[in-house]
Amino acid sequence: MKKHLLILLVGLSSMAFSQDSLRVMYHNILNFPSAGSNRIDTLRTILTYAKPDVYVVCELETEAGGDMILNEALNVNGQTNYQRVAFVDGGTFTNNLLFYNADKLGFISQEEIGTVLRDINTYVLYYKAPNLTAQSDTIYLNFFACHLKAGSSDYQQRNTEIQQAKFYMNSIANQIENVFIGGDMNVYSGFESAILTMKNTGSVPLFDPIDVAANWSGDWNYADIHTQSTRTGGLQGGAGGGMDDRFDLIFVSEDVLDSDNGVKYINNSYQALGQDGNHFNDNINDGFNSAAPDSVINALYYASDHLPVIMDVVLDETANIKKEKVDFPGVYYNVLEHAINFSKLGGEPYKLKLFDLSGQLVLEYEGSSGSINLPAIPAGIYLVKMRYKGEFTTSKLSVF
Repeated sequence: MKKHLLILLVGLSSMAFSQDSLRVMYHNILNFPSAGSNRIDTLRTILTYAKPDVYVVCELETEAGGDMILNEALNVNGQTNYQRVAFVDGGTFTNNLLFYNADKLGFISQEEIGTVLRDINTYVLYYKAPNLTAQSDTIYLNFFACHLKAGSSDYQQRNTEIQQAKFYMNSIANQIENVFIGGDMNVYSGFESAILTMKNTGSVPLFDPIDVAANWSGDWNYADIHTQSTRTGGLQGGAGGGMDDRFDLIFVSEDVLDSDNGVKYINNSYQALGQDGNHFNDNINDGFNSAAPDSVINALYYASDHLPVIMDVVLDETANIKKEKVDFPGVYYNVLEHAINFSKLGGEPYKLKLFDLSGQLVLEYEGSSGSINLPAIPAGIYLVKMRYKGEFTTSKLSVF
């Protein structure tokens, strides 16, 4: 894991070995709830079966719709462990939102990347490792939620939207780790410029976990990865035509594939939920579908014109911690003075914001001082966002 602070760490050799897993799921839920709020029962069936730890949706219209999903599709059957991030209305009536399993994950922050069409939303979560303390570090995960421009002739706009996401990643490339970017990409080919931009540009290259570079659209050879449409005819305003496009994808950063920062993709876990490869240009529930129980396949048909995509990862809190030299001043906690101190600051001006792990702003400072007195805050891990010499960095600070 990249380190940008001098923080007190528990020696790796003394940490108890621990692994956990996460299921990540992205889903276009088709103009929810206006296209039919009664579809909440189909979402409940799907989510009870899939059991995602991170559930990212697009085409969510209202905050009330988000609360309906949280309270009537996730926190059901005695479960109370799911939470959601703040709903941000981008003014397009088709918004993104992330839900997460709070038994395993905690929320740090969220931001919006504006595009000419819809916001790309970013969310930072952290892993609640079993032996997490104020003196230990943990695993951080960055999720990006996209709903790119639809239309076979609109590939240039899709590329522009992904470029804006990559520009954002470049601006924080010295600290970003464990990236998941997904949603309804509306791409027709693995050779579209938006896909090539994701894979080949910037400081954070991204990868397709199943590594399929092909012209997916309308080709039965790729039927097992198609995600749209679940129906041959129009239903609730959704698209028809049957299963023949791979519009919904999840791409990840390289560290997710090679476990550099404590997250490791589980091989062969990536899938379009409910896709058995035998329903090309058909309804997903025509005849027999071996990919899931009948109740789930029927729920997928009625819930949306898109199948969700899922992938599983293993979390390893004993993963090697990388240390990298950065140009930003070292930031550390001075326990004697209860202050933030800097190394190699050189009197240069800076702006600093300190957030707790719930995303609440604790401190804001602008100046050039080499020491900042902290308010009375509890021990724990904090997030430091700093602007220095015209650039931004985000770091982690342990207060004890």
